[in-house]
Amino acid sequence: MNKFLALVVLEIKSVFADRSILLTMFGGIIMYSILYPLPYSQQVSRDAEIVIIDYDRSSVSRELIRMVNATPDAHIAGQVDSVGDAEALIEQGVIKGFLVIPQHFRRDLLMEKPVTLSLGGDASYFMTYSTITSGILKAGGTLSAQIKVARLTVDTESMLLAKAQWQPASLNLQPVFNQVNGYLDYVVPAVFILILQQTLLIVSGILSASQNERSRAKEQGYWLTASPTLLLLARGLVFLGLYLVFSLYYFGFALDVYGVNRLAAAWDILKLLVPFLLAVVCLGVALGQLYNQAETATQVILFSSMPVLFSSGFIWPISEIPTWLVAISQLFPSTAAIQGLLQLNQMGAEFEVVSNFQIQLLIQAFAYGVLAIILLAYKQRQYRLNMT
Repeated sequence: MNKFLALVVLEIKSVFADRSILLTMFGGIIMYSILYPLPYSQQVSRDAEIVIIDYDRSSVSRELIRMVNATPDAHIAGQVDSVGDAEALIEQGVIKGFLVIPQHFRRDLLMEKPVTLSLGGDASYFMTYSTITSGILKAGGTLSAQIKVARLTVDTESMLLAKAQWQPASLNLQPVFNQVNGYLDYVVPAVFILILQQTLLIVSGILSASQNERSRAKEQGYWLTASPTLLLLARGLVFLGLYLVFSLYYFGFALDVYGVNRLAAAWDILKLLVPFLLAVVCLGVALGQLYNQAETATQVILFSSMPVLFSSGFIWPISEIPTWLVAISQLFPSTAAIQGLLQLNQMGAEFEVVSNFQIQLLIQAFAYGVLAIILLAYKQRQYRLNMT
């Protein structure tokens, strides 16, 4: 026990003596918690700037323009005379789209002829383009309903009866989990898990790689004489303690600050976070034995961040991802953790529903732990032979 405690102390000293590790852990975790959710602070795209090209210039076209401007989706920045003028403004970045009201718009509506509204926009920002389209559809649908109801009241005595004939069934949409239909509740919790994994892989990789560098320089360190199993347990205990604090900061304080939906009990979150962090630590120690330079850890992990994120199954449905890519993604602890914690913490699932993810993470922790011990023992034997 005394040897193990001494090893834990040495590991703590090694962690806090390395500026790269401290910057990645404390600086990275805190900065990401502030900077990453910032672009999503408005939750959804609103008030996209558009211009109007009104070839009808009637009372009905002006009513449609007022309705479009009244929606939260679009903001009318003005009117132009031609599509060419609108396209020039889009190219300059002044607006995001334009609406073309055709000639004889009012006449055709009153004569019950089909009318086509034309929309153009910068589709490179597909969410903004979709928002503009949604706002125009709402306004167009409202105007169409007004005209139809007004026409029905000519033949009926009751306005209520006319409305009932126009829309006999009403739709009441109520979001169950993401109450504001925003990006924060959807994206941020999952990305927080990925940040915890990637930074933990980096710091454990930096520590192992820096020790490899010192061993190649013939330095006698505790990592060469300690039992590989005890060394892994000590390193795992140190990083687990640190990252449990970071995890509680992310899934407690940070989610509260940004108003993100949180439904799970703290104990249930810990039951999933602990095996997740243990699996990541063991994977990081195993990968660290393959690095010859500390910088390599940062380069490799950062390069893998986007593939790991997009294959985790929350941005794009797993059913639409190639089977071989889904199989590879299961090797990363973040995949099971993201799926489990989103169901548990954002959707209010019972822990029994996500217990399979806990089992998967425990298996990963054991497998990566065995691999890390094997690689640690191999490295120790290799460096001892080089020193003799």
